[in-house]
Amino acid sequence: MDIRARVDRLVERMQEQPQYPTQGAVLFVDLERRESRRAYLPVEVVKTFLGGRGGNMFLLYNLLDAGLDPLDPGVPLIFGAGILTANMPSATRGNVTSRSPESRAILDSNAGDYFPAFLKRHGYDHLVLYGRNSQWTLLKIDRDQVDFVDATRYRGMNNIAFTAAIECDFACTEQKDMAMARISSAGENRVLCSGIMAGQKSIWARGGGGAKMGSLNLKAILLLGKPPEFDLTADYKRQNREIGKKILSASVVQNALKKVGTPFLYKPSRVLGAMGTKNNQETTWHDSLDADNFDPYRPNMSGCYKCPVCCRANNDMLPGGKGGWGASALTGIAGNASYDKDQSTLEHHKQRTYNGINNDGVFDQYDKGEGPEYIIVGKFGPNIGIKEPEQVLRLNNIINDLALDASSCGSAIAWAMELYQRGIIDQEDTGGLELTWGNYPVIEQLLFMTAKREGFGDTIACSSRAVEQGRYPAEALDYCMASKGLFQSDPHDARILKAFALGLAVATRGMDHLRNRATLEINARINDDAAFKTALYGGVVAPQPTSYEGKEYAVRRCENTFAAGDAVGMCRFNTKLFNSPSTPDLELFAGQIRGLTGMTLSGDDLDEIGRNIIGLERMLNFSFGLRAQDDTLPRRWFEEPITVGPFKGEKVDRERFEELKQRFYRLTGLNSEGLPAPDWHAKLSRVATGFCVQVKLPQPLPGAPEGVVIIDQPVSDLGQLRAELQRRLPEAAEQLQDRSWNIAINGNMVLSDEDQAPVPDGSEVTLLPIIAGG
Repeated sequence: MDIRARVDRLVERMQEQPQYPTQGAVLFVDLERRESRRAYLPVEVVKTFLGGRGGNMFLLYNLLDAGLDPLDPGVPLIFGAGILTANMPSATRGNVTSRSPESRAILDSNAGDYFPAFLKRHGYDHLVLYGRNSQWTLLKIDRDQVDFVDATRYRGMNNIAFTAAIECDFACTEQKDMAMARISSAGENRVLCSGIMAGQKSIWARGGGGAKMGSLNLKAILLLGKPPEFDLTADYKRQNREIGKKILSASVVQNALKKVGTPFLYKPSRVLGAMGTKNNQETTWHDSLDADNFDPYRPNMSGCYKCPVCCRANNDMLPGGKGGWGASALTGIAGNASYDKDQSTLEHHKQRTYNGINNDGVFDQYDKGEGPEYIIVGKFGPNIGIKEPEQVLRLNNIINDLALDASSCGSAIAWAMELYQRGIIDQEDTGGLELTWGNYPVIEQLLFMTAKREGFGDTIACSSRAVEQGRYPAEALDYCMASKGLFQSDPHDARILKAFALGLAVATRGMDHLRNRATLEINARINDDAAFKTALYGGVVAPQPTSYEGKEYAVRRCENTFAAGDAVGMCRFNTKLFNSPSTPDLELFAGQIRGLTGMTLSGDDLDEIGRNIIGLERMLNFSFGLRAQDDTLPRRWFEEPITVGPFKGEKVDRERFEELKQRFYRLTGLNSEGLPAPDWHAKLSRVATGFCVQVKLPQPLPGAPEGVVIIDQPVSDLGQLRAELQRRLPEAAEQLQDRSWNIAINGNMVLSDEDQAPVPDGSEVTLLPIIAGG
């Protein structure tokens, strides 16, 4: 069944009109035929998965042919705004979802800026893109009007030049009467670590979304025209004001995010001895990248659509540029961190000394921009041996222009540098580039080469798949800091904090902290209050960060909360549990959902919705062939202990980690292979696809430890069911081909014309071994 037939089948199950106030349409866009159509998600689907990330997963589960290559135009690319996006303080976010061309898992990335809010206000909750036209396309949307514009002249443009060209050609200004999702030359060239830009800095980064969008010959999606305001009730607005106050009253927001942004996280990781350095060979680095060293170049802060926090630091290293915003903001603030609190008084009094990257008085467009975030400070600082803040700022601005995922691109470069250090590759492999740690000129050059897939940049563009694509020998995988084929998102080395380690391993999109990071594990005040911590996570969690006991509760609660938060459209930093126990929680989100949609949901309901989203993501990953063995960590963290800091000697014990993982599975409702257990799987299937057949096997088989398989893609007869079983359990192909097994459908033995026997929805099919007798 091709993508158009799948869309037709899905639309038949959807609604023609909005099902509640403020519901937006799902806009299906066939880029090859240049056609579009609209439909609305049923209420049952919304109550099970909400919008944003959850709605995206519902759409992907119905539309994806798991047998296709991720870059095939028949694999859809889906944008989704949260159910409260644009209508609650800090609810500015939206997700981009597909099958990842970079990793071996789902592609699901979250970003803010203005595009998700404009999408919602233009009347759309989700945008489903498929097909490929031979001509490069700019998709222009102005409420009900959808136009396909020839984008040939924009081909090859990167973020800065392309945005300027669009603002000129369409007489618009981004963040005022226009929002845009776009790719750079890296996406056009299908660089696997390329993302989709939502603004000057904001990016749907993880999983290779830029490459996927480029595979559709789609340069940009332009939302043109200032969107209308929604008519909100006085009570709803009042509650919004209370939520805004709650966000702004949190200490981490007041003292850090509003003043310097996320780089405040660098110091605690460094002091803890948990800063990933030189591809995680080391775990600490220079204090020259502490947040206050960026003070002289920080003129102000900016933010996403109507967000009260404005946590995005800007930078200006040009002559006459201003700085000093947030200067000394963190001095003397020890907070609740469980690390050397004397470090809070350390201040560097950094002066503005930049005179061009070559110290020759020559400046260009990359000496001013937005950022950096903590991730870029770590991934393009200690991870590759850079210690000068000015070099980090410039690399940040280049990465934003080239639309590269800083996490994957920085990790790919660090991986290459370690291979070069070890002699596994040499200058013959790198085209003469000297990949030594901290070699700034080569690193800058390599970013542009990566976007163009030129020389050794073509190897970096292969990201974690460099071995698979023949660029490195197999031994290189021993030094690849990835899980499920996705490089680690953040620079924090998780050999110390076992909850962090578990979260990175089980995260559904790969090795990514933003899915379930139990950040409060380093909060000394919480660790010292056992009753509070138990209530916070819904189970007893050991206070020691190195303990394995109870960490499954922390990760489970965070994973549910953050998945629901994505479906709501809320920023992670302003959601309870990520950096504070006092920011808005699921109960507050549920109240605003009731006020906006009329649907009665509680905080507990949203917690279960978060779990449902994770369940559906795991069902998708299972269809890609991922199993429990893929929920793991890089070899280094199991075998090499940390050598510095207060937790010197710490590593992850493989046996205890596997026990922890299985406890997490059981708590979540997963079987031992990490797939939703049969009853839960069946419940999700009835909503997701409207079809569910339970197949009971004669015995547990590889991939089916309970001896039960749920078939949730419509089949009409036993022949199709057998084929679907083979597709779902390729590791059990030999056993499933055993024609000596009898088959019963709803208790009735099939005695002839087996393959043509009908299998109605809701059936129970039993495979029985033949019993010989005389």
